[in-house]
Amino acid sequence: MNKIGDVIKKLREESGVTAKDLAQKIGLSASQMSRLESGQRRINSEVLTRIAKALGVAPSRLIDDSSGTDIRSLAQSAAAPFRASIGKTIRSARRQKHLTVEDLARKTGVSRAYAISVEEGRRSGLESDFIRKACRVLGLAPLDLITLAEEKLDSIDLTQDMKLSTTTAPDDLGNSGIPLIQDEEHPYPVSFDSRNFPEGIIEDWLQIPGVDSSTSFALRVSGDAMTSNSAPSFKSGDIVVFSTNINISNGDFAFVRLSKRFESSVEKSEIRTVFCQYFCDSSEHLRLHFLRSELPPLILPADHVGEAWVMTHHLSTFGPI
Repeated sequence: MNKIGDVIKKLREESGVTAKDLAQKIGLSASQMSRLESGQRRINSEVLTRIAKALGVAPSRLIDDSSGTDIRSLAQSAAAPFRASIGKTIRSARRQKHLTVEDLARKTGVSRAYAISVEEGRRSGLESDFIRKACRVLGLAPLDLITLAEEKLDSIDLTQDMKLSTTTAPDDLGNSGIPLIQDEEHPYPVSFDSRNFPEGIIEDWLQIPGVDSSTSFALRVSGDAMTSNSAPSFKSGDIVVFSTNINISNGDFAFVRLSKRFESSVEKSEIRTVFCQYFCDSSEHLRLHFLRSELPPLILPADHVGEAWVMTHHLSTFGPI
């Protein structure tokens, strides 16, 4: 089947519009338009929306079953309503199938955070195979999904349904609470903002009485490194809350950011942040301990460990502990 550049060229020629005129209408140069139609330039969802509007067609006319990998969504763009409507349509179809978001993520081979980001309109899902796989799981044809999404555009309420990135302060949009943050690519967030908060997708805002939400953040436990046969024990998916203004003490449970010295000393290490029990064995060495008995601790020079945030609350599957 045709790639998206071929589809755009065909529709443009059918409309009697030159490549130069279309480029001017959507804010691209003639050379950029040429590379776009020849498949040498990737197309993001904002440009896709502008092209559809310029040609007087629905965005679904520019998309076929094989073109999804040509499109890269943007976190913030004029196409946000379209992304949000796609997300609402997928969520609705998923619920009709009695599937959880975890079920959909597992069946499509993506992370839970990725599936959430699509359902909440933070990305279109068109930059990967997710849309095609999700349609197969949900019993939808890709074009039917786009058509249903278009029908939702007039009624969608973005202020209620779009999740926020951690670059937007809760108070700016009327939200209050502790951000529950997930990283799409790593077990735990690895990037941090100017407030020293982890960056990532905000899955939810938690309300915990007596906790200062301006100095706290929450993460989900990843894996079983902190699972034990006796208390304390942290299961994968449990929520742990950390403070940015409480000094860490020996034996505290903590979210720890390793320093660049650690990254440079361990070849191709993918470990950049860990949830662990924190011990200061000496002024020169730190021990990062895991509760799973088979796992050895990380014993590191002090300068290999960066920031450490103290855990203040643990919310298990059955409630707070």
